[in-house]
Amino acid sequence: MKRIATLTALMMFWVNSAHAFGWEDVTDYAGGIWDSVTGWFSSEETVTSDDGLPENIAGKWGKLTGNLNDALELRDKHETLPDSAWFGDDKASNSRKIDELLDRALVILSGSDAGNSRAEAMKLRSKLSSLRAELDALRNERINAPESSYFFWVRTKSKVDAKIKETENAIDKTEADMTAINSRLTSDLRSIGLELTDTQTEILLNSVTGEDILQNTVIFDNVKAVVSKLEELSQNETNDLAITRRYTGMYLVLNDLLIHTQEQLIRKMNTEYRPHLAEIMREAETLRKDALSKSNNRAYTQAQRKSFAQNAKSNATTIEAARLYGELLDSQKTAIMDSVKNLRLNRDLAENTYKTVRSSGELRGLIHSGLNAFDAIGNLSMPELKIFESGVMRAEFDEINRRLKR
Repeated sequence: MKRIATLTALMMFWVNSAHAFGWEDVTDYAGGIWDSVTGWFSSEETVTSDDGLPENIAGKWGKLTGNLNDALELRDKHETLPDSAWFGDDKASNSRKIDELLDRALVILSGSDAGNSRAEAMKLRSKLSSLRAELDALRNERINAPESSYFFWVRTKSKVDAKIKETENAIDKTEADMTAINSRLTSDLRSIGLELTDTQTEILLNSVTGEDILQNTVIFDNVKAVVSKLEELSQNETNDLAITRRYTGMYLVLNDLLIHTQEQLIRKMNTEYRPHLAEIMREAETLRKDALSKSNNRAYTQAQRKSFAQNAKSNATTIEAARLYGELLDSQKTAIMDSVKNLRLNRDLAENTYKTVRSSGELRGLIHSGLNAFDAIGNLSMPELKIFESGVMRAEFDEINRRLKR
């Protein structure tokens, strides 16, 4: 069993597949989450503060606990609010405020070396795409470029050739940088318990749910560090029920936060990825049938019929790749739902303890048992990546990922 410090990694999918969180009500503060946290990390080894917390968490501890406590207060208020109201707060508006605070906490909890490496990797991929588009434009420009010109601003064939060479060198360098950053990201992920190969990391970066998986991996690992600190802090105050209630409440909100991330990914699977995948399969099947029919039509030349037959095979491969993709998404969804079920059991105990404000000794037991539960949930044997033994199938998966991300 390999230790996977993430609830999302419970999925039977190595890492198959958009947006960092994709919260429907995410605020501007939480928008661009990865860019905002990039500056908080070192690209070297993970830094730990003298409090035993990751440096990015320790440095933002006041903001993090402030957001958690504010969310807790709104949670307490929620029970007394009406379902709807013309003026003032109601349950819907209060839920939006809670989600906003959770998003702010998630910005902090997303901090890690893996997050930094991932941000750099995504920038390099975007840069590579731009460079390839530029190279294609230059090759087209060269076709009608003059051999010479008296005007310095006119790009002659030799000038375009020089620019093409420069762009090709930039592509080579960017590809090398991407290989290096993928290896670094693999190392960073291993440091938080997610055992992947460089190939699997590359797939993670290209896949439609990859960002969500990586995001939740980092969040889960940081939540464990925060809960450990709460356990430690709870031992310092044995008689103050207000402090006991505060730590219990923070633990409760952290459970809600983890449930929130998992349920959001399930919603994206149900409303975005699965329907779009079904659309891709329907289109490919229609094209396959049409091509197969025309491949047997004597009105076309033998060469044309051969091309139609090849098109039919290509669409059959797309359908098979999409089918496997769907199976992996379904397996992933099932595993997430199981992890949410376990989290809800944890949360039920935390909520009961919070409402009854039991002794600090019981609080320590609660938090410690929660950590043990997290450890148990985080164990998984990572299946081997066998799906891409065929280069053609790999290309089809890449194309499906591209279409799902549009």
